Amino acid sequence: MTGATLGSLADVSDWFSLRLAEVDPTVDSVEAAAIERLSRGVSRQTYAVDVRITRSDGSETSEGFVVRRDHEQGTVDPVPLRTEYEVYRRLGRSHVPVTVALWYEDDGAWRPDGRDAYVRTRVDGDWRLPFLDSDDPLDDELRIEACKEHLDKLALVHTADWEALGFAELFPVPSGPADCVPNLIRLFTGRLADVQTEPSPILAEGLRWLTRAAPEAPCITLCKGTNGHGEEVWRDGRIVAMSDWELACLAEPAYDLGQVQDMVPTIERHGRTVWGWPDALAHYERRSGIPVTMERVEYYRSFYALPQFIYSQNAGRHVQDGNRMARFAWTATEIQYAAELKLAAVAGIPTGGRAP
Repeated sequence: MTGATLGSLADVSDWFSLRLAEVDPTVDSVEAAAIERLSRGVSRQTYAVDVRITRSDGSETSEGFVVRRDHEQGTVDPVPLRTEYEVYRRLGRSHVPVTVALWYEDDGAWRPDGRDAYVRTRVDGDWRLPFLDSDDPLDDELRIEACKEHLDKLALVHTADWEALGFAELFPVPSGPADCVPNLIRLFTGRLADVQTEPSPILAEGLRWLTRAAPEAPCITLCKGTNGHGEEVWRDGRIVAMSDWELACLAEPAYDLGQVQDMVPTIERHGRTVWGWPDALAHYERRSGIPVTMERVEYYRSFYALPQFIYSQNAGRHVQDGNRMARFAWTATEIQYAAELKLAAVAGIPTGGRAP
């Protein structure tokens, strides 16, 4: 055969039979039972695959896996698919909860529909925490405990031995803590150089401010990038898998805390603040031993406009090449607009819009 068809149960059965036997020699055969395209995520395609595995001792099990690959038209974020796979592979040797990366498929005889893909184990759980936006006092404790759980897992990421895990082979390494922001700017502007479709004076002015206002970092850590609600897998009040590592890099903890999505609630009751960012940062420091100031968090909230601008430009490049997928067009327009509003705000450029 010349490549598997991801929608074909027979093709996926043959593909998984071959590769899983290489991962686990006790696997005798695999029969794919179901293949489902998952709607979550913008940058790439994600498929859930259910299989029945027969082993050499005659035993049978039903197991779930995930297949990740780029869209046929490309990917929104210009980070290579293999980099995402390598992050999971390295984290499999750490205490950070992640799915297990099993194999990367670049063999032309097996690449599904002619595109590179990788396969990882599937972790049961849910990305939704319906109580997060609740204003019911009865949900206060749930919201605070979820916040602590998320910070605990970020602390595991930030205290992981990134050198021993091999992340210096994957990402540019700052020369020291003072080089964290300059290193990030070099990393992201290097990616931008490959995909930019038009000049942006606002970006130039924003970069000037980001460089000038760069805060001092306490240390160099592995960072996840996009994190928080919608980005992790939860079960029974705990994070059982951290996912979406496309903006991972070597930086400092405030880079991640500046990208937290909806996981740090501000709770006020009877004129008293029950929980908020000061409490969250104090909890994080107790867990990680790393101090983080609100000033650094605010800086990286502004800094996030740079990667936003990059993937909006990459999406725009695909649209110019004839890609009419809605997710690419939306990213190329709405996200670029939001990124430029943020950059204009820090650079002191007046606009008619409101920075989100």
